[in-house]
Amino acid sequence: MMRPFARFAKFGASEDGAMTAGGLIFLVIFLAIGGLAVDVSNAINQRTQLQLTADATAHAALYVRNYTLTAGPADAKTSALALGEENMPESFYGKVLSAADIEFGVWDRATRKFIPDPNSRKAVRVATHRDEAGNNEIATYLLKFAGFGSWNVRTSSVFETFVPLCLREGFVAENLVDIQSNNSYFEGFCIHSNDVVSVNSNNYFEEGTVVSMPDSTKLEMPNSGYDTNEGLAEALRYGAMQIRLINALKEVPDSPYATGVTAMWNFLQLAARDGQLDYITATPRQVTIVNGRPRPADTSDDLVEATRDLLDRNDSLALRPNAVNYLYCSSTSMQLQIKQLLSNVVIITNCQVSFGSGGALESGLLATLDTGGTSISGSSDTRIGQKDDCAKGGGAQLVSLGGMDFAAGISINGGQLIALKEIAFAANGEGMRGASIISGDTVSGTSNMNMGLCGTGMERNLSLDYFRMVE
Repeated sequence: MMRPFARFAKFGASEDGAMTAGGLIFLVIFLAIGGLAVDVSNAINQRTQLQLTADATAHAALYVRNYTLTAGPADAKTSALALGEENMPESFYGKVLSAADIEFGVWDRATRKFIPDPNSRKAVRVATHRDEAGNNEIATYLLKFAGFGSWNVRTSSVFETFVPLCLREGFVAENLVDIQSNNSYFEGFCIHSNDVVSVNSNNYFEEGTVVSMPDSTKLEMPNSGYDTNEGLAEALRYGAMQIRLINALKEVPDSPYATGVTAMWNFLQLAARDGQLDYITATPRQVTIVNGRPRPADTSDDLVEATRDLLDRNDSLALRPNAVNYLYCSSTSMQLQIKQLLSNVVIITNCQVSFGSGGALESGLLATLDTGGTSISGSSDTRIGQKDDCAKGGGAQLVSLGGMDFAAGISINGGQLIALKEIAFAANGEGMRGASIISGDTVSGTSNMNMGLCGTGMERNLSLDYFRMVE
């Protein structure tokens, strides 16, 4: 029989189970390492999902804020929150964002800082979060054994609006930009086509000028084109552009008249924001132009009948200043002739429009539903915009569901021409100071033009904003 002391001595000398303590230590270490792999990966995955939700929500908020006429900040936030709920349902993830997490404001590019402004349409910042404060922190699986129970993860996204420089000043066409000889283009001026740019010889492109198209093979020029067009090679860029103004204008119907003018006014309001139409303070006026057969006025809807030369005679009943004037031509052969200066007025019509001698538009906007190739035309002394050497204000816009054709010598000063069909202008565009010409088809200019960048005086340009993530 073994003595008790010997029994304890044998137990102490035994190596059975010697790895138990070490195994427990290694188990904890392995769980910690596994936890880092599993739980960190899960945290990164959840952070990615939060970031994507922030990005999508920010884009949606800014889009609704800018492209819905009646949407205020609260409406935009509501729409954005609905998208956020679709991406990360509260029932599963908890509340990852609220209306307070969506802020409108301005993005300062110089300092790369977001400046909150609840009334701004220019930028938005969205924060998403899964944290203890929201009682929806990301729980760990294996790191719990190391005493680490959850992750707090927060993300943010900032989007801003912008307008491509080519759409501020320059020639932009969906199909073709065709320019001829002896033209000079100065720093900042832009020529872009989503298909073909065609140039002839003896043009000058100053450093800082842009000539762009999607494909380098779509540049048409003489064999000696680079030699005879100074600066062209340096000006070339390649890329396509979605011309949102043209895409939206295509949605405006040319008939029936009532539907068309309503849709056109909605388009103009959508494309003119931040007080651009602040001069429209009076009630609208409806005018019907009848070829020599005026009818009595219907005072119930302020209908005034007039002859085709109503504007030519500058009849005081014709246009209401500081108002939207709807001019209806009773026949497709009718032509609205403008032979004097018009200012501080919006005209929406189905008429073909002709600027005669002395015709000019300042601080105003004219849009026609006419779909003809020359729905708006102008004589040699037509002037669009105030001739003020690029000073602020005084600009004017022409919009057409058809095309435009102007004789040599047209003067564009802080002016914008937008048409679904070809916009053509003849030689000697010397007076073009501040010009934005946008066509859903072709921009065709001839010779002896001097085109430079104003930078100012274009504040009333119609535009549909583009969006980009900046942070």
